[in-house]
Amino acid sequence: MVSSSRDTYRRVLPLMRRARKEQQLRLQQHNTNVGANILGMHLEGPFFDLEKRGAHDERHILAPSKGIDTVREVYGLNDNGSDMTYEDDSSPMLENIDIITLAPELDGALDAIKSLTQTSASGRGHNVTVSCGHTGANYEEGLQAISHGATLLTHLFNAMNPFHHRKPGLVGLLSSKSKLASMGCQRPYFSLIVDGIHVHESAVSMAYNSHPSGCVLVTDAMSAMGLGDGTHALGDMTVCISGDRATLTGTDTLAGSVVSMDKCVRRFQKFTGCSIGEGLLCASLHPANVLNRSVMRERDGVIEPPIGVLEIHAKADIVLLTEDLKVIGTWVNGRNAYDGLKLS
Repeated sequence: MVSSSRDTYRRVLPLMRRARKEQQLRLQQHNTNVGANILGMHLEGPFFDLEKRGAHDERHILAPSKGIDTVREVYGLNDNGSDMTYEDDSSPMLENIDIITLAPELDGALDAIKSLTQTSASGRGHNVTVSCGHTGANYEEGLQAISHGATLLTHLFNAMNPFHHRKPGLVGLLSSKSKLASMGCQRPYFSLIVDGIHVHESAVSMAYNSHPSGCVLVTDAMSAMGLGDGTHALGDMTVCISGDRATLTGTDTLAGSVVSMDKCVRRFQKFTGCSIGEGLLCASLHPANVLNRSVMRERDGVIEPPIGVLEIHAKADIVLLTEDLKVIGTWVNGRNAYDGLKLS
């Protein structure tokens, strides 16, 4: 979810929580829809560096100046005795959010990161994955963010300071295994938009070879994916689609992507020279590891099966591909949702 107004968060987040609970109930009753399901909630913003906001609406950008209290207030989260009320039990809480992307150098950000990623005073674990993105943070500020609990970099190379041999920025964290180990930390995961537009192929290869097990492929796709060229909506803004490029109307500012994941994986393999298996790990196991979802877990009172792996008791969400990585079949919770062979 992109940076939005407080009213929008208060309208959308309860709907998302309710939809996920209904989806989980159907899963337990083996009565799932054959089609797309909600795997998680990623709140990308609004705690960004204004100059690095990209296509996000500047009216909503702010700092988490009071740390976790600002985060709760902006998102309308009903934690720790909040006076916010909702019509039913759909009141969203921190435990319902999977990822929050923020700029770690902002006032209050480090406090927010620590609170989001560590166990609360009541003994509950928030376990929100905090990612650094849309940020002007330098290398030292990146180290601080990791030491406070951040474990991911959003859309590597985009909306952040570029790598320089004397000012490596957040990109330098990928090659800082020894430095981070001396701090008792690990290198962060990093997401890459491999649409051939957001990141040059040489930069994709450099990042992957620097930290292969941390690479997470994402599409950053907006709702216009698959709808063809033309003008489309992105929140309150309009976006022009031309081929694989999406830009805010009247500007050269990239506004997400319209490239599918299978195409990203094919381009990633071409750019890096990795094996098919290595490329597919970046689109399955690695993102599951980011969320600690490659193992069974309990969340919001529901046992969730592992995802991103092919093993007994894992969620049977499966994609069947040809040797050249073209999709020929998909299964959702063990039920066939798409049969490309039958359609061909």
